[in-house]
Amino acid sequence: MSLLMHMKIRRLLQSKRGKLFFVLSFLLITFIVTSVLNRIASTHNVWHFDCHADGYLSHQGELPLTVDKSNLRLTLYIEHNQAELTYRVESSTHDLETVQLSGKVEEVHMGSFTYHLALSLPPTRWQDNSLLRPYLQNEFGITASHFMDGFSISQEVQVIDLDDTFTRGTLKFLPSNNVWACQLISPNTAD
Repeated sequence: MSLLMHMKIRRLLQSKRGKLFFVLSFLLITFIVTSVLNRIASTHNVWHFDCHADGYLSHQGELPLTVDKSNLRLTLYIEHNQAELTYRVESSTHDLETVQLSGKVEEVHMGSFTYHLALSLPPTRWQDNSLLRPYLQNEFGITASHFMDGFSISQEVQVIDLDDTFTRGTLKFLPSNNVWACQLISPNTAD
């Protein structure tokens, strides 16, 4: 049976109609691959991810240790070679805290879909018993003194997954290995 099928395929490929079918199939596959790559390449210059998580953040230095359930939001905005990373914490016991790091995209590895960012935080006045400051200290692996003067970090962001409609994505932040599920906002509606 396979020998018969093999012979039919060989005859088809040797005929004019078979050669035409092969060339058209090759062109169609090339067109599809090029279209998909073009769609990804044309959108990788502008990304706007909006991420949300319920956080259980501890009040550092308090005895007994108290934990506050908070809404933690992360926004990543990349436009060409510029990047902004914003953290917001909303809590029932604390005021809204916001920290924005900004910088540039140093490199993009399209094979692993990883953005290498060089970000800095200007000197920031922190709330007493801030929930966000200890979270960011742990996130970036830096000491408390860096927060007084501002700091610079290297951050890698890997786009692990994008859905078919380009409305949701999964991001992995390195070196902390935190994974966020995010909504991808279209550049046309991000303003």
